[in-house]
Amino acid sequence: MASQKRYGRLPPSAKDEAIEPFTLNIPDAKLTRMNALLQLSTIAAENYENTYADKANQFGLTREWLVAAKERWEKSFDWRKREDLVNSFANFKTAIPVPINGSPTTTTINIHFTALFSSNPDAVPIVFLHGWPGSFFEFLPMLSLLRDKYPDKASLPYHIVVPSLPGYGLSDPPPAQRNFTTDDATWMMDHLLTEALGFTAYVAQGGDVGAYVAHFLARGYPACKAVHLNFPAVPPPPDFQAAAAEGALDDAEKEGMQRNAAFGMTGASHAIWHAVRPATAGLVIMTSPLAMLAWLGEKFLYWTDPASFPNTPKDPDPEAAPDGEKLPYSVRLMDEAIAESALYYLTGCASTSLYPYRDLLARGRATVDGSTKLIAAPKMLGYSWFRRELVMAPKEWMAKIGNLVLYKRHEKGGHFAALEQPAALLEDVEEFVGKLVKA
Repeated sequence: MASQKRYGRLPPSAKDEAIEPFTLNIPDAKLTRMNALLQLSTIAAENYENTYADKANQFGLTREWLVAAKERWEKSFDWRKREDLVNSFANFKTAIPVPINGSPTTTTINIHFTALFSSNPDAVPIVFLHGWPGSFFEFLPMLSLLRDKYPDKASLPYHIVVPSLPGYGLSDPPPAQRNFTTDDATWMMDHLLTEALGFTAYVAQGGDVGAYVAHFLARGYPACKAVHLNFPAVPPPPDFQAAAAEGALDDAEKEGMQRNAAFGMTGASHAIWHAVRPATAGLVIMTSPLAMLAWLGEKFLYWTDPASFPNTPKDPDPEAAPDGEKLPYSVRLMDEAIAESALYYLTGCASTSLYPYRDLLARGRATVDGSTKLIAAPKMLGYSWFRRELVMAPKEWMAKIGNLVLYKRHEKGGHFAALEQPAALLEDVEEFVGKLVKA
């Protein structure tokens, strides 16, 4: 049964009987329990590390921020408002087979996706793929921009699909009885697009874990005709360092490479823990909503560009606070961190969303020999670099990986580009898709 919400009528190619409309509505009892556990949770006493953590995030999260965020979650944050925002879009669930070695099995899990469907017969399907510790929440600002820009489904030139990856958010967890990999998640995303929704061709876009899934789609699935990334999902080819040494990089790219090195030394500790001890990590993080907020909140706080989320004025009335005194944090960013933490806690996905780290890092999957382009013509590759992204790829790097037809730089924005700079990312994706349509 297709949703009758605006942009919610499934395309003619979809298997209507296999796709069910979905409304997000967490039971009151579950919210009450979460809030009670939050209130009962203890914050560690002040010490050198949590009190004097510097701006470079040398020691991690500050106690000051966690105290303020806990208080805001308890007293001000309204989960039901987040549900209202989600439910203002068309949401669906459909059962997708869990593959073994690329072949479907009789085991299925329900995959959630949010969508804007067009009635234009020439609409281009685009799948937007999130990462960790994000979710489909990251793309809601972009979906709002699309609704404003294209006020009716006939004018919308795209079918926009934003899934929750298997084991994340509103999608079911992978089967507990067997190993599940990023390859499996990729297969399921293609199955969602080609089998459930019936698209014969589509564009993939992603960041973080979603960038890996998106580029695996482009490399291994014929229906994926183009991929746009805002995170480099493969390391530099072997000859890249030689090109860099010969002066192929400009000053901004050199600065970006320094950020890459710094993040590799100190900022990627979460990835190592997730990769080598995913069982322990999942068990610890799920112990309380406050533990969730501390672990996820740190990433939102330090992986975003301060220019995307400026510190909030202490008084919203400029006449009451003419000196412009501000809080030492952004309330808007804090709310996003709380919303994601609540989603991860309420769905239990903190312990089921770590498999990409185990798969990609522990097995050394993220490698490339440089002998051939991974994404060769006629498939197209696009890349957007947001200045405060944790890991960036210079143009020379991306051009050696694939058929690079679009490379964009942005002075503002960090790791959560869709959340931080939705208009800029959307503009890049639309320009990229335009190149595909004209090809």
